[in-house]
Amino acid sequence: MTDKKQRAQAFILIAIVALAILAVVVLLFIQGTRVRASPTVQEAFWQMGGSHVSTAVVGEEIAAHLIIQTKDEYVGSIVIKIRKDISYWSDRDYSVKTLPLNLVGGQTVDLELQFIPDEASQGSLRGYFIEAEFPVTRTSWVMESSYPPRLRALLSS
Repeated sequence: MTDKKQRAQAFILIAIVALAILAVVVLLFIQGTRVRASPTVQEAFWQMGGSHVSTAVVGEEIAAHLIIQTKDEYVGSIVIKIRKDISYWSDRDYSVKTLPLNLVGGQTVDLELQFIPDEASQGSLRGYFIEAEFPVTRTSWVMESSYPPRLRALLSS
């Protein structure tokens, strides 16, 4: 065999191996995406004394609720954050809770995080909002930026 033919055969072999590896990676990605569909947030709200609220009083306990639903099985965790909405600056985490999730397809669950606002909505603090992260699927959800549904905090009732 000539040197040219050997190089051509080596090139073809390398191309075939590269295409095979690419095909395997694409199939694994598609399989992983199908199996790891992220849950969706159906509803998020604030509750105090069994009633939905859009304002709270500094120092009083509030419950943040997330209604989560999944179309497919989801086994992993959720990170629920209560964040401070800061004007013209980076928002800050105020309360963070990681919960395990083991959901079957079609299941809906109400997750709750209790917290106590420590600052009133004045100056640079507009209020509080909920954020959720799904580490397994590397996805997140953030509460709409209007008030409501975000929570304003007052100094007294």
